[in-house]
Amino acid sequence: MILIDSHTHLFEMKKDYLLPADIYPVVAGYSHGANKKATTFAKEHGYPFILGIAPQSTVKEGISKLDEWVGFIRQNKPNAIGEVGLDYKWAETRQQADNEKIVFQKMIELAKEMKLPLVIHSRNNPVENDVPKDAVEDILAMATGMKLLMHFYSGSEEQAMRIVENGGYISIMHLRSKERRKVINSVPLNRLLVESDSPYVGRTPESIREAIAYIAEVKNVGTAVVAKATSENAMKFFNFHLE
Repeated sequence: MILIDSHTHLFEMKKDYLLPADIYPVVAGYSHGANKKATTFAKEHGYPFILGIAPQSTVKEGISKLDEWVGFIRQNKPNAIGEVGLDYKWAETRQQADNEKIVFQKMIELAKEMKLPLVIHSRNNPVENDVPKDAVEDILAMATGMKLLMHFYSGSEEQAMRIVENGGYISIMHLRSKERRKVINSVPLNRLLVESDSPYVGRTPESIREAIAYIAEVKNVGTAVVAKATSENAMKFFNFHLE
């Protein structure tokens, strides 16, 4: 059975890394530089890929070259626009948060133009300052009616249910927490995907095996059932098919 890692920066793994034969990756970009590497790597290997300007990249690089970055994404025809969204932990000022919103709005418009779904990065603001607090709420308000996958989901159970009730999907990591367990328990299996976010969170794509086992444990079903469902969900969301 093929297991699909729905979010990996595989082009940033060590050069001697060998992907297991039973794991199939969706290669994710996040900045203009990473998007170029992701595109080259994915096209060379025939993998599905996503391209976008993530909020953390917006904070680091500003927005002066946004049109150039959008042009590259448009030209290379990814399977989805991502990872994109809002990260209020990275934003240290209101201006940085406003820039994140400008870029996210541009990514939404591009997704609509290209008729593609969005892969969302979201993180709330944990400190008291003038940066907004709840990234998920702002994302849902801005991306109303869009087909969404919440990558490395860290929002609440209630927000997760609103997302899936509006046709969205939730991506689960191997990392365990009380809130993530609640989300897994409540979200139907046909709305869950698994990911490694390697090499940044999971060290390698193999960490999706732990994510699959975690879902199986919480839902009290077999790992084969979860593996099949999450792979089918990934193919449906990203619009590709494996024999």
